[in-house]
Amino acid sequence: MSSLIEMPELVLERIIGFSHFTAVLTLRQVCRDFRNFIDDLKDSKLPDAKFSKIEIELKEDGEKIIFEFVGPDDSLYRLKYAEAGNRRKFNGKGKMVMNADIIDVAIQDVELILRFQKSPLKRLYCDSNAYIHIDPSIHCLPIKLNDMFKMLNRKIKTRELSIVITNFQSEVTIILPIADLETLECIDVYSYYNDTGIEIDDIVKTEQWKKVKEMNFKVPALNLKVEDICHFSRFNIKVNTISAKDLDCLKKTITSGSSNVEFSCLKVINFDENEEILNLWGPAYLSESSSQWYFRSKDSGEDILVVNYQQDRDKIHFDVFELEDVPNGAIVQEYNEN
Repeated sequence: MSSLIEMPELVLERIIGFSHFTAVLTLRQVCRDFRNFIDDLKDSKLPDAKFSKIEIELKEDGEKIIFEFVGPDDSLYRLKYAEAGNRRKFNGKGKMVMNADIIDVAIQDVELILRFQKSPLKRLYCDSNAYIHIDPSIHCLPIKLNDMFKMLNRKIKTRELSIVITNFQSEVTIILPIADLETLECIDVYSYYNDTGIEIDDIVKTEQWKKVKEMNFKVPALNLKVEDICHFSRFNIKVNTISAKDLDCLKKTITSGSSNVEFSCLKVINFDENEEILNLWGPAYLSESSSQWYFRSKDSGEDILVVNYQQDRDKIHFDVFELEDVPNGAIVQEYNEN
């Protein structure tokens, strides 16, 4: 009686192609022949896992590394790794990993599982916020992830990339390059602990920063230049301070039509140039606790840029209204290139 492995390769490929990815992973563990056959297959021959989300977390206690893969039906596949005893758990079932670096084991597992991901993710979430507490030996995980993608010459297709950080811009610059430029739509960067801010000189040089259309940067961005955010369609960025001159430059860029900014927000922790902005823009239209200015765009008589400064919340909003939505009594300033 013939064994399954003795089937014609084309038939076996078809069986694998129509199987669930977990069944293929199970088949891979049956024997060396199956493992070699599956490992030698092109990724295009493997089934699509169709994950919607992948979460990568570094923990302070117990399991040091956690990977969560969320399926299209909200099914959850969880891999946990602990350095103590070199333990690996898959959906609650544990196994000892002998004579191997647990971080290398985690990277190998992720590399294998990602072979089954063909469709774009909705979200990739990377939480390195535990850097502030955990064993320094675990810090190399993002670096090894980055190295893995370089070696494979591939990117991960995700519409949203969320990165939770502590204190270093390197945490962002290591993770950003693994995201596919053609798929990426939104980047979120935030922290549970850091209120002092991080320098973003290298972050703004990445292709992902330059190409993405929506940016949410909830850690104070130090050394931010207005020209580094003008290409975003939507942004929500936290800064320690901003000059009236830079605000005016951003206003001119938007009204000139060289930027496609939609509803966006600057969270300015210390804005002390109220007098300077009044000198540049004139009196504001006052509405409750906010000051509003209205500016006509260069090539559209109906599109009006609204700059709304909410002093009690330290927020400066940029939005585009239609002319008919401007409140009575508000002055709409004509477009001025100077």
